[in-house]
Amino acid sequence: MQLLLILILVFIMKKSLLFLMSIVAVVLFVGCGGDKKSGSDASEENIEGVKYENKDFGYSVVLPEGFKQQNNDAEMEKSRGGKLFLADGCMIDATCSEMNYLGDMTPEKSIDQGIEMSKTLSEGAEIKKIDDISYVSKSQDEFGLRAHYELQKNGKKYMIDMTYPADKKDKFEKDLESVIKSFKAE
Repeated sequence: MQLLLILILVFIMKKSLLFLMSIVAVVLFVGCGGDKKSGSDASEENIEGVKYENKDFGYSVVLPEGFKQQNNDAEMEKSRGGKLFLADGCMIDATCSEMNYLGDMTPEKSIDQGIEMSKTLSEGAEIKKIDDISYVSKSQDEFGLRAHYELQKNGKKYMIDMTYPADKKDKFEKDLESVIKSFKAE
């Protein structure tokens, strides 16, 4: 975007010296990494992979390299609040839905209920409450390794579900950590 603005400015000005200086500035800008973030956001830039952004539900996540989206249907994406991604026998499903809390229900209480349900449904699951509004559950069954990450914020429930073959445990653990770290919601 910044490159386009510079080129438009150069075109309008039509001055050789300005054109030459603009080219040098663009080369230096691009060569130095131009729009990379600094400070605490710098770690986000180091996460390698495929970025998925859902503007309708206000979230983004960086998936590991090699994952390809499976549904290109805009209506399906809107109704699910996300997309399904596959790579080498592994699956990552990013979804979001609106939450309508009834009575005295809050995101915190809903998360606690989700944790209790995970304990009931997945015997032996490793469950970690990250904070009052998010948790991750990891388990293994006959289909492989499974993880469920959930965050409830601003009336929305964001979920990332991962399934990997059992023989990819190291990759599963690394990818899960990276995906959760990269997840951003408005």
